[in-house]
Parts: sequence; C-alpha cells; structure tokens
Amino acid sequence: MLLLPKLTGKKGILLEIGTGEGKSCILAMFATIQAIRGTKVDVVTSSPVLARRDQEEWKKLYDMFGVTSSVVPPPQIQGSSPESRDSMLQEAYRKQLVYGTVGSFAADALRQEFEKDTTRGERRFDMVIVDEVDYMTLDNGVQVTFLSHEASGLRHLGQVLASIWAMVSMCQPIEMEDTGEIEWATGIQHFHKAAKLAVIGPATSKEFSEFHILEAGVELGIYSDEDFDMFMHALENTENDDSMENRITVDTFLAKVGITQQCDLLTIMEKALENDVAIDCYSVTNNKAVLVEEKKLHNNPDILEIKMLLLENGRASEIIPEDKLIKATVSELKSKIKYSGSSQSNSEFLVIPSFLEKYLENQLPVFVENALKAIMMTQGREYMIDQTLEAVGDKHLYHAIIPVDFQASGVLEKNKRWGDGLQQFLEMKHQLATTPLSNVTNYLSNFHYFQKYLKGNGIFGVSGTLGGDADKDFLARHYETDSYIIPAHRHKKVVELPAIQVSGQAQWMDILCKTAMRVAESGQVVLVVCEDVKTANELLKKIEGENPHPPITLYTISEKHNIERTKFRGGHVIIATNLGGRGTDIKVDQDVNILGGLFVLLTHYPGSRRVEKQVFGRTGRKGNPGMVQMILCGDNLAPAYQGQPVEIMRQLREEYEVQRIKDMETDELLEIKIKEDLFGTFCEFLDKFHGNFTKQERDDLSGMGPNDVPECFKEKGPKFDYQPALNALKETWSLWLTLHEEHIRQHEDISVLKADLLEHITNRGNMLLNGKSQNFYDHIKQATGRTDLHLRNKSKCDYEAKSYWKDVEECDPFYSAVAMYNQAFITINMGKDGYKTEAWKLLERAKTSVDVYLSETTNTMVSFQIATRGNFEPHHEGECNFLKQIDSRMSIHKAWILNIDLAVNKLKELEGEGTAITEVSSVYSLSENQDYITGNELTALYDNGLSIVFEVKKKPEFSFDALICFFIGMCQVILGVLVCALSFGSATQIGLTLISEGVSDMIEGISGMILGTFDWAQWAISKSISIGMSLLSAGFSAIKKVAITAYKVLNGTMKLSSVAKDIIGTGKYVFKSAQGAAKSISKATIKTATNKLASPTNMKMALKHATKYAFQELGKQGVNAGINYVIDAGIGAIFKTILEKAFKDMVNSTVKKNAELDLSLTEYISSAVPKGALQNRSNYKIDSKLEQQTKDLVQVMTKELIPGLMTDATTSQVSDVISRLSEVCNNATDLVAKSGTHFIAKGVQISVEIAKHTTTLVQMIRSIPTEHVINDIFVLELKKEIEEQQRYVEQYDQDGRHDLPDVIRLKDEFLSSISESVSEAFIDACAGHMSSFVTGTFKKKLNGVTGKVVDNVLGRHKTEAFFQDRQHKHDMKSASQKTGKALSETETKELLDYAEKIGDVNRPASALDIYVLTNSDLLHGKGIQFKVVDQDGKTLSEESYPGTNSSAGQITLRLTKEPEKTHSEDGILSKAKDRIQGVESPYSGHFDIIQDGKVIPVRSENKNCLYHALAQATSNRSEDEITSQAVNLRNNVKDQIKGSLQAYSEMVKTQKAYDALEKNHGKYAIVGGARNRKRTNDGEYEHDIRPMKNCPYSSSGINEYDIAFTYNLGLVGPYKSVKNTKLFSDNMGERGIVEADHIPPKNSLKLARDQKSQMKNLQQKNPKLYDMINSIESDQNGGNLLTMRVLKQHHRNALTTGRSKTSVICRKLLADTLASGDVEKSLKLSFIMAHPIASDQLRDKAGTVFYYKAGFNQMLNHHSKEGIIDQNQQARLKSWVSDKKYMDPDTPEYNDILAAIQ
Repeated sequence: MLLLPKLTGKKGILLEIGTGEGKSCILAMFATIQAIRGTKVDVVTSSPVLARRDQEEWKKLYDMFGVTSSVVPPPQIQGSSPESRDSMLQEAYRKQLVYGTVGSFAADALRQEFEKDTTRGERRFDMVIVDEVDYMTLDNGVQVTFLSHEASGLRHLGQVLASIWAMVSMCQPIEMEDTGEIEWATGIQHFHKAAKLAVIGPATSKEFSEFHILEAGVELGIYSDEDFDMFMHALENTENDDSMENRITVDTFLAKVGITQQCDLLTIMEKALENDVAIDCYSVTNNKAVLVEEKKLHNNPDILEIKMLLLENGRASEIIPEDKLIKATVSELKSKIKYSGSSQSNSEFLVIPSFLEKYLENQLPVFVENALKAIMMTQGREYMIDQTLEAVGDKHLYHAIIPVDFQASGVLEKNKRWGDGLQQFLEMKHQLATTPLSNVTNYLSNFHYFQKYLKGNGIFGVSGTLGGDADKDFLARHYETDSYIIPAHRHKKVVELPAIQVSGQAQWMDILCKTAMRVAESGQVVLVVCEDVKTANELLKKIEGENPHPPITLYTISEKHNIERTKFRGGHVIIATNLGGRGTDIKVDQDVNILGGLFVLLTHYPGSRRVEKQVFGRTGRKGNPGMVQMILCGDNLAPAYQGQPVEIMRQLREEYEVQRIKDMETDELLEIKIKEDLFGTFCEFLDKFHGNFTKQERDDLSGMGPNDVPECFKEKGPKFDYQPALNALKETWSLWLTLHEEHIRQHEDISVLKADLLEHITNRGNMLLNGKSQNFYDHIKQATGRTDLHLRNKSKCDYEAKSYWKDVEECDPFYSAVAMYNQAFITINMGKDGYKTEAWKLLERAKTSVDVYLSETTNTMVSFQIATRGNFEPHHEGECNFLKQIDSRMSIHKAWILNIDLAVNKLKELEGEGTAITEVSSVYSLSENQDYITGNELTALYDNGLSIVFEVKKKPEFSFDALICFFIGMCQVILGVLVCALSFGSATQIGLTLISEGVSDMIEGISGMILGTFDWAQWAISKSISIGMSLLSAGFSAIKKVAITAYKVLNGTMKLSSVAKDIIGTGKYVFKSAQGAAKSISKATIKTATNKLASPTNMKMALKHATKYAFQELGKQGVNAGINYVIDAGIGAIFKTILEKAFKDMVNSTVKKNAELDLSLTEYISSAVPKGALQNRSNYKIDSKLEQQTKDLVQVMTKELIPGLMTDATTSQVSDVISRLSEVCNNATDLVAKSGTHFIAKGVQISVEIAKHTTTLVQMIRSIPTEHVINDIFVLELKKEIEEQQRYVEQYDQDGRHDLPDVIRLKDEFLSSISESVSEAFIDACAGHMSSFVTGTFKKKLNGVTGKVVDNVLGRHKTEAFFQDRQHKHDMKSASQKTGKALSETETKELLDYAEKIGDVNRPASALDIYVLTNSDLLHGKGIQFKVVDQDGKTLSEESYPGTNSSAGQITLRLTKEPEKTHSEDGILSKAKDRIQGVESPYSGHFDIIQDGKVIPVRSENKNCLYHALAQATSNRSEDEITSQAVNLRNNVKDQIKGSLQAYSEMVKTQKAYDALEKNHGKYAIVGGARNRKRTNDGEYEHDIRPMKNCPYSSSGINEYDIAFTYNLGLVGPYKSVKNTKLFSDNMGERGIVEADHIPPKNSLKLARDQKSQMKNLQQKNPKLYDMINSIESDQNGGNLLTMRVLKQHHRNALTTGRSKTSVICRKLLADTLASGDVEKSLKLSFIMAHPIASDQLRDKAGTVFYYKAGFNQMLNHHSKEGIIDQNQQARLKSWVSDKKYMDPDTPEYNDILAAIQ
C-alpha cells in the first residue's frame, strides 16, 4: 500500500485480502505510518459497531507510537446538549486518526460546508482508508447523506397523510399469474357490494342497488325465492339487532354464492349493461390471482374493463393496477382538500395553508404511491421497530421505524429516515406516533464524498471481495485507484457443499432446521445467515420448538447482540442476518476445528458474488477448516434463477452485476451529479445573498444581553432578519427541488435547470429583502426572534415584535392564533393606553383561532379510526403511541385555551384598578406530562411560534414602608459596628446582636420592596421578641420599651414615622441600662478607655472586624432567605408525593368498588341515552355534546361536596400523622448537623432516614378513615345530588341501555374522574397541614446548619474569635479587679488542680499566666507588650499588660505567625472543602524580643516558648540557664496562684470557664487549627486507607475513602471516647451507622479472667496484659478498653459478634490464647476474627474493605504505649498487618480458627 502508488502513479490502492488474513491489522499499521508522517487519516467502516470495535482494539498500537485516535460520533455524545455535542465532535476531529461510517463523515462535512458549523475544524480531506471498500463504493456508491430539514408547515399535512392511509390501508397486493405484475385488491367485502362498487361506484339509486345483482341468482337456480327473502329480512334486522342468528342467516346464504356462481351473476350484469363493461374474473391459487374467465373485448376504448377477485362464501374484491389506484385516490383526496386562502373552518374539508398548495398538488401521487409501498414492506425485513434514543420511563414511547440494510450489511440504520411520507405511513401502519415530514435541502453522496480525497493523498482500501473486472474498472475510473489481489497467507480449508433449492416455504424451513441441528449434533458450530430479521426469528422459533434443541444465539441487532467476544463450543447454533456475514470474527473451540470447523449455512441468494464470498468468509479463517452450503427457497428466487444449478445462477448474477454498474454510471450517478451541481448553484447564491446583510445584522443574538443588542434590531427594517431569510431560502430551494424531481430524473439540460433555479431563488430573495413572503411561517420565525429579544427587556422595548406578529396575522388570518396571542403578550408588557382592553380582545380572537388546530387533530383521529380496520400488527399491546400522541395534542391545545381564558378573566378583573403584568412560562408548562411523546408535541407547538405562555398578574406596588425598614436595619448595623469597635470587649455581644438584627431588617425590607407588601405590625411583634430575647442580659427595661412600642403600633396610637426613632432610642437605652456589663459609652469614657486600653492598631482592627462581621451576617441571612424560599416551594411537593402514594390507589379502589355509586351513575347516564341506541348496540356512541354536558355536571356536583370531606374524624387522624412529623424533622436535621457539610453524609444518611420515614408516613396516612368518609358521607351526598338532577329528566326503566358499551365506558370515566377529584382533595388538605408544620420547624433547624456552613465559607468564625478574645480580655481585667470570695472545699480542690496544670511545660500559656506575671513581682514590676505580625511583618494586633511598677518599664515581644502550609500546597478542592468545614491551617511561628529598636530572636520551639522569651528578656544567661529559668518562672506562676488562691480565684474561674468552652486558650502557644475536627489521620492512617480511593461507593463519584474519612472509620481509643456521636448504635437493635468494636471482645476477656490458674502465671509473665484482662471486672461495659470505630454492618460480619455457635467458639479460642499469655497470637486472632472479609472467608463469603488495616496499626501503637507488647512484638505484628496476613488462609492462626469452628 505504501509502495504501489509510487509505481503506478495512481492516487490510491485497493487490496483484496482474504477473510481472516488480518485486514484490520494491515489497515491499523498503514494508518499509523501515515499519521506519523503528518497525514490526517479518516478510517471508514461499514457500521458504527465495527468503527468502535476497531478503534478500541488498535488504540494500544496507536498510543505506542504517540498517534491519537477517536471515533465519530463519540460514544458519549448521545443525550448531550447541542453545545457539548459540537465540542465533543470538534475534539474528536482533532485526532490524527478518526474512525466512523461514511454516513457520519458525510453528515459532518455537510454541517461544516452547508450549515457553516465548525464540526471538522480545520481538518482537510487528506486521506481515507476504507474497510470493506466494495460495500462503500459499489453496493452503496449512490447512497446519499443529507441533513434533515423540517420544512415549516409540513405538520399541517399530517391530516392528509392520515386520510390517504385510511383510504388505502384495506388494499392488499396480489401477483397476477398471467402477467407476473403486482396489482391491488381494494378490500374484501360481500360480493354484491364489491360488484356494485366496481361497476357503478359509490353512488346510490332507487332504480338500482347491489341487491338487484343477487336477484338474478333466483332465476339461475343458485338459491330459492324463500332463501333470498330470508336473506333480505336478516339484513334488515341486522341494522337494528346484530344477533348471531341474523349473521348466521346472512353467511349461510352467501356461502351458496361461490366463485362459479359469482362469474355467472357478473355475466348477467354485463348483459344488463349492454356489454359496455367487460369483467375479468380471477380466483386465488398459491397466493396469485389466476384468471377464471377472460372476456374477449379487451383493448376496446369504449368498453370499461374491470377485474374482480372472487372468493368463496360470497366474498369478492376489485383488482386495480397501481397507477389507476393512485389516480383514483388522488382524485378523491382533491375533492376533500381546501386551502386557507379561500376557506372558512369547515369540518367536512381538510384545510391546508395556501403556500403549500403547489407542493401538495405535486406530491399527492407520490404520497399515495408510498402508502402502497408501506403496505408491501415487511417488519423484520426492510425495517424494524426499536428505540432510537435511550428510554426514560415507558420504553414503548420511544419506539420508531428504523430502516435495515438487509441486502448487504444487515445493519439498523438509526440515523436514516425515509422521505415523501413513507416513514409516516409505516408509523401509521403500526400505530406509532407520527413524525413530521421533512424536506431535503442538501446533498452529499458516498460517490462524491470519496472523491473529495482525490485532492489530497487519495483513497486506500481493503476488502475480502473486490469483485470482477467490471467492478475494478469502475473503481479505477472514478476513484483513481488500482486493485490488487493479495495471495492468501494460508491455504483455504473450506469445503463447499452442493447448493439445494427447496419448493415451498414450510418445507424449506423444515430442511434448514434439520440441517442446522444435524451439523450441531456432529460437534460443529453452525452459523445460519438469513436474509432478514423476520426469517431469523421464524427459524429461531422453529428450532426452539424441537425437543431437545441445541444452544442458540441470535445476532440480528448489533446493539443488543454481540457474538465476537464469545468463543463457541461444539453443538452451538448462531442465527444471524447479513450483520453476521460481513466483518464479523466468530471464534470457535479447537475441538470444533478438529470436527470440521464453523459450518456456514446461507439461506438466501445474495445480490452479488462479493456478498456471498463475505458470508462464506466467516469460516476457514487463519488456516482453520470450515464448511459452507446454500439452502434456498425456490419460491423466494427470481424466476430466472428458479430450478437452475448454482453455477448458472452465478453466471446470470455476474451479467446482472455488470449491467447494474453500467446503469449506475449512466443513470443514478448522473442524477446525483445533476442534484449536486444544482446544490452547488444554490450554495453560490447563498454566499452572494450573504452580502446583503452587515456583520451586525448577521450576529447571533441568542447570548446577547439587552444592552448589547445592535440598534438595527430595535426598529422594523425593510427586510427580513438574516436567520429567518436564510431559512426561507433553504425551504425555497427544497420546494423547487421537490417540484423538479421528474425533470432531474429525465436528465434534462443542466443549464436550463440552473437558470430556472436561479430565477426562482432570486425572486424569492428579492421578496425577503423587501420584507415580503407568502409563507406565514417565515413571518413567524421573524417575529419569534424579535420576541426573544423582547423577553430580555419586557417593559422597555418590543424590538418591533408586535408589528411582525401582525404581519403573521395578515399573511394568513386562518392560522393567526399564535400571532394574536403573542401580540396580546407584548401589548400587556408595553402597557400603553388601553392596553388591557386591546389585550383581552386579541386573546379572545386567538382562542377562536385555536379551533383550527383542534380541527386538524380531529381529522387525523377520524382517519386513524377508519384505518385501524387493516390487518397490521400494532407496535405495542397496550395504548398505542399514535393514540397517545393525538390525546396529548388535544390536551395541550385545550390547556392553551384554558390559559387564554384565565388571562382574559384577569385582564377584565384589573380593568378598573391595578397594573397588569405578565409572568412567563415555557410552552412546556402546558402539560404536566413530561413523557417523550408529549414533549415532542410541545416542541411542535414551540416551532409553530408559541415559544412561551404567560399568566396575567397584578403588579405589586412599591412599598415605602419596606424602604423605611431597610434604612432602620442599616442604622442598626452601623450602630452595632461602632459598639463592637469602641466598647473594647465590654459590649461585644450587644454590638453583634444589633448587627444581626439590622441585617435581618435590611433583608425583610428588600423582600418587601420586591413583593410590594410590608406589615409593620408583624415586624414590630417579631422585633420585640427577637431583640428582647437577645438583650435579656442587658436589662428588662429595654424589652419593656420595645414591647410598649409594638403595642402602640398595633393599636395605631403611634405613628409609623416615630418607629425608627424609638427603636434606635431603645438601643441607646440598652447601653445606659447595662452599666454593669458595658459601662457607659460617653465621650469621656471612650477617651479614657482609648488611652488606657487601645492602640490605633487595635482600634483599626476592631473596626475592620466589626464591618466584616456585618457583611458576613448579610451573607448568612441572605443564603438562609434563599433556602427558606426553596423549602417553601419544595416541602409541599415532597408531601404531595408521599400522600399520592398513600391515597391514590386506596381512594380509586374505594370509589370504584362502591356498588351504590356505580349503579347511580349508570342509571343517570342511561336516562340521557335515547332508546333507539338499543338498535345499534355495538356501534352506538353517546353524542359528544351530551357527554361533555354530563361530565361537567358530575364534576360540579363532585367539587361542591369535596370541601365537606375533611370531617373532624379525618382531620384528627391527620393531626396524629402531623405529630409524628417532628420525629422525621428531628432525625433529618440531626443527621445534617452531625454530618457537618459533607455531601456523603447528606447523600447516605438523610436518604436512608427519609426513605424509612416516607414508608412509615404512608402506612400511617393509610390509616385515615378515607373508606368511611367516601362510602358513608361522600357517596350518600353525591347520590342525593344525582337523584335531584334526575327529577328533571325521564326516569330510567331498566330496558338494557345500561349494558351499552359506550354507557359502561362513560361510567368508568366518571368513576375515574370522581376518584381523582376526591384523592386530590385529601392530598391537598393533608399536604397543606403537613408542609405548614414542617416548613416552620425544619427551616429553623436547617437554617442553623446552613448558617454554620455560610459562617465557615465567609470566615465568620474568625471574626467571632476576634471579638471573643476581646471579650475574654475584658472579663479577665474585670476579674483581676474583683476581691475573691471565700471558697468551698470543692471549689478549692478544683482550682488547685487547675493551677497545678499550669506547671506543665507542654501546656500553652494563657491570659491567666500573663495577668499573674504582670500583677505580681515575678517580672520585677515590669509589664508586657505583645505585637502580633504575619510572615510578611504586617501588624495583626497589639496588646499591652501594665506591670505593678510603671517606672520598671515593659518587655516588648513580637509574635510572628506563619502557616505550616502555603496556599499553593493545597489544591483548590481541598481548600474549598476545608473552608466549608471551618478547618483552619495550623500555624507555627516564633517570638522575638524588641529591645531598643533591635530584634532579638528567642531560641525555643516548644510550648514553653512564652516563658522562654520572658526569661531571655530579663537576663543575659546561657541558653541552658534560660531554659531552666523559663521552667522556674512557670512554676513560680503556679505557686503564686496556689499561694494566693482566693485573690486569684475570680481570674482562675474565668480562664477555666473560657477553656471549657474550647476557646482559643492557646493564643500564645502558636498552635493553629482552631475548630478543626479531631482526626486520627496521621501519615500512617492516610497511607493505610489510601487504596480505598480506587473503590467506588456509588455512581455519584463517592469512593470508600470518602466513607472512611467521613465516619472516622479505623479510629482507635477507649470505648467511651470512640462512642461520641449520634451516628453510633448503642446496641444491635438500634438504627446506628457506626459501631465501636472491642478488640479483643469483652466476652473473651471475661472468659480469660475466669481461668484462675492461667491468670496467676500471666500476672508474672505480662502484668500489663493481666491488668487489661482484670479491668473488665470493674469496667463491665468496657468503657476504658480499646475499641475501633467500624461500620455497623462490618461489626455484624465479625466472627466474634453475635450468639451463634461459631461466635461462641471463636471468643473461647481467643480467651484461651489470652490467658496463655501469647499476646502476639492473641492480637493476630483478634484481628482475623474482627475483620469482616477474613470472617466472611471463613464462612465461605466474600467482600471488600480497607480501613481495618489503619485501625489495626493504631491498636498496635496503643498496646505498645501501654506496655502490653514490646517494640519487637510491635514490629513483627505491624509487618504481619502490612502483609494483610489477617486475610491469608495459610497462616497458623487462620487454620486454628478454621479447625475450631469446624
């Protein structure tokens, strides 16, 4: 392939390589070499399955050489958005090698060249490598790829297509034996009716009827007078009484009218018509129409020639040639069609838009022809019914007609749709939802696609069969290639058995079955290749009917069946289509090859030798043996082949193939070339037309904001916008092409066609540039685009959208519903004078026009009901998709009408007062159903211009009261900031409260301004409560002041204007009344405090943090406000779902089972039905108007009774349910709180909790006495209402009308409607109670949790810590000034214990230490000044603690804080996670001494660093002496406190309380990580659980590592400390998630303790182990014993858990080992028995878990620390754990356990 082009000078090379000789490998290597050279290579395969398979198979080779590869379309593209689809395609085309089918490549090329998408990017047509090149270029060379274009308005033709199908669906094709042609039987019916219809037509006459034809039979002696009279009497009775007796009489009579008798009667009829008619009579023999009697008057133009198909039992049908049938159908159709320009709405006609007139007149014969073709096509042969998309919900809703390439590849062509109505007729045939018609606007044939590569490096390809000389010559002429045959690597060992022809379908199928089973029994594998899926399924059914039968595999659909990954054993049968005959590698066992190899049984005669060789090439691959045979059905063969030996058949086929290629060149390829030339002419015109628009006018407006829209779109221009104009031109070209199909087929002069096309599209273009069009859909697209702009700026500008909608209305008033609806929408938005009246008038006109769409739907439905008489199998046993589609369409339009009515009513209501505004919803909101079919119907409405629907509402007025509230809140915030900044800790809580309340008022004010409502009374009440509770500690008088203010507002005694002043005044009063806590904030106080306590830096930092807190509070409350909104919207929906589960089925069942209600409704309906209906029982239908009136009346009666349903008994029962909701609420919020913000906890825990409680609630709700309410209350009342209504109509007299099918149907519908209304009443009432309860409680608790999250994200805990520190400093200062009171003995002991801890050098220093140092003589009267800076030297804070002697000066220390990790070391996700959880990075740092402007470093690293710094600052000793002095100084502080305990008691208590609240008592310790969760995740732990990251836990991306991390799995410690969460389960019966597992178990320790003699020895051998065992005596629950935190389920799986015999034995074995003193073995046994996998292995189970390893290592660390094991034992055990010996079944310990439990 590399060298031959250079030798021959050709562009490319095609190679014929035998099957199984490595074609795919050769292609992969060749593609790799070309890619390395820099060539972009496209690899074309025959199916998407092979493309994906080959790319995946050879990707490793490509990766080895650094060559990138992909498949188009990418596998993940299905279901993706258009934007991501384009992105994925572009990414795929950037690769060096791209695999795909020719259809995919051609479609992407068209998108880039015609749609101007950048699908292929800059990828050139460099080189193409074609696998199975003969299939692409010879079999499918003339196949055309085009991008489907759904032309505007073609949906209106659906009613026409349905009418055509109704007219022809009863027709059946039949082969004429005398001519071999296919003609059509128009429908089997009674002989006399068929004869009359054929000769005279449907017209009726008093002088002649069809019964006159039968009267002649009396004279001919066919039947007697009495027989004929009985027959006529029975017919008359059948009209009123379709009883079995009458039908038997009719059938008995007609049975006498056989074929011969019918011929005689027709002869009489001919004579009666004076031989103006010649009737040829045919009967059926072997499914062919055989001539019974031929008239000799043919070819006489004056004589009407008729063909009649005569059948036994008096049945017959006319036979009509196809052309006459088409002509007659078209003629009848034309009489039914009217066009909108000259029509009013009339149900008798099919009204079609005027602009489609020329198109429809031209296409009607084509439509009828395709309807007949649809009848002849067979499911399982030419097409399949399957899903084209991944189903969501009911799979049958996604059923579609999928073409099958059955003659060559057998592939389902899911991206292909037939045109000209064929697709739609097949859909109607099987009662599928119909898709809209589409037109072709672009072309690219396989032939011309491959020729694109001739400008690059050419075409290269391989095939197992390139064909004969004619094939190769064709390829050389058109693709500039040479063809070569590559000799086989191995000799073929294939034996071809003689071909067999069998007569008769049944005999053929029987021989196929026997042959396949016989070969399978011999030990070979059989591949049976059938022509189509239908035959494959029939053969499968026949073989499976044999008993016994061999194993069978079906391979007919590539997506569902895959045989290439299976290695088949002898005796297997594979039944396939041509899908298994090309490119499929079937693998068999070596034993099969010994017995003869794969046996290929071909059941049809392929259209070419190449296809035959491909099928036979499935066997004998890679030198293996094989056998092949053809067994053909003679009836299925072309007449030329029947009875001929296979050699003659192949010779004839080769001659046909030569002629086919010749015809393809002179006919099909020429036709395609003409079309593509014309397409090129159109594209050139488009390029020129493009110049009529500026760049701004061509801009894509979809992503623009209102301010970015160019000026040219703000007014009505003279021409159409660019995109609508472009679309209109494409449709013009498509219509022209359709109308000139016959001219192209006749190969008319291309220059004439081009000139005609150019003239047509030029005229159309000029009209568009002048803003004119006869197609109202062009105007709709124009108006829709401008309406989309208007939606972005509703009240400011309409972008002339209303004017364009007027153009739509004027273009075709018949279809103006959408136009008037949108005009009304824009009119309301713009709000000009008289807009309400104008809008509701437009809406009322729009409502009337909607009837047009309803009429179209009704026409379609009526035609469908007629067509269902045909004998075609529906796609689905239940409700078919077509009916679902019609029902959805009707419901959507009715919902639209209701929407219009509501808008009109609201506009009229607002006529006198208020401003009307619109609330927009998507058109998809018109239906609650979101299934696939309904979605498509809504999309159709969207395409028709109804992109939105709207609701009219009253515009909220701006609330000035809300604005006042906002400013009050702002004042509170400012005041709070000042209090925090200036009180120096004394009034921090008051300041923060004011900020919080102020933010709350600001948010409430904003909400009020948006909604236009605000209630001062409610505000005052809530304010009095919230501020009062917050400021209780500040003095009751403040609360009183607020309460009095609220009372005055409520009673109207205080004006609103004074509220703000009083509230702010209340704040001032609070500060004055709280002198004990906040002192006074007078100017003098501020000045004094500033001088004594504050530096400018501290003042600045306080102000900064107070301001930051205000913004953080705003963020927190803002988020909570948003969450509350979501809760309000969501909780109701949740409970509605729960209640639907509980009520719906129960209410439906109760209502429908109520016999009294059933009887009352039946009699009520029956009384309205006329008695004449009994004469036509089966066909009687209740009048639609009467039915609707009855339905409305029943609904009114039902709805009047519903409000009384919720009786005291019911609501009290509901109250019981509601009281249980608190448990759900508490459990859910507790889970949220305990899980922090981790999404795993929310996903795992809450879902379990809610699911559990949902079930409980459903069961509880079902206990509500609905059955009592319905049967004893509702039904009785409804019966009374019905009886009251029956007083005004005739009473029902039980005459049988109640048994009419339509009465029963309507009664069932009433019961369903009533039960629906009743269940909705229960659901709405209960949901209202429940949601109002839960939203209050749940919002309160959830807001607390989410508040913490927001606090962490905004860093609010840091701000709070700043003020808490200031508060603590103030508290310590206050405590230092108090005189200590006498202490009790208990208090003294507690304080002395606390003081003793101060001497611990590992304890960080606290504020207490500083105050003792500065308030005593320990520093010789000196004070301490702290300056805290960050790593860059920026000052964070300054603090000063004066000493006892001001003249002694002060020690100045600088504390530099540095984070242990820089920000760059953490990933973004890690930092975000830590931020959410409130985790702070640990800080390290150091003290420096500042003396005389110099910086002296302090040489200390431990937690005694503060004392070290002070010792160094007060002496000039050596480093060791300073260290010793620092320790002494610490002990002196301890002694100072102990010696003057009463004096220091208040300070110690204050510090102790501060420590107990987990405040930042380590301020001077340089220890960071405040608020971090305690974890054991040291390096060893992380290392041990890291493998869990590779174990997915769920599809959401969570892995087992996340679970372990979330629940602290593997944490080791005493039981009482490990058991520290509500996730924990105290016993096995509770609902915990985690468990603390004693290792070894408590029971084993107790058993060991009871072994007294052993324990005495243990006391000497290992005293620490002895103590641990004996501790169980005083610690029965093992609170101080080591445990490991595990999942509860894993704890249950442990061998030592439970009371089973195995568990008892294991605990006893462990006790004996412990008592023996073998601590290593004890721990090994403990670990094995505790580990769930090891335990399950011993029970012959399996599982996966990792965190136990981390826990075991921690446990060993603890035992080593306690001295139970020494370092050597620890090392050995750690090695044992590291090697996972606890899961090794070969260890001695494992075998000891196994032996014990066996």
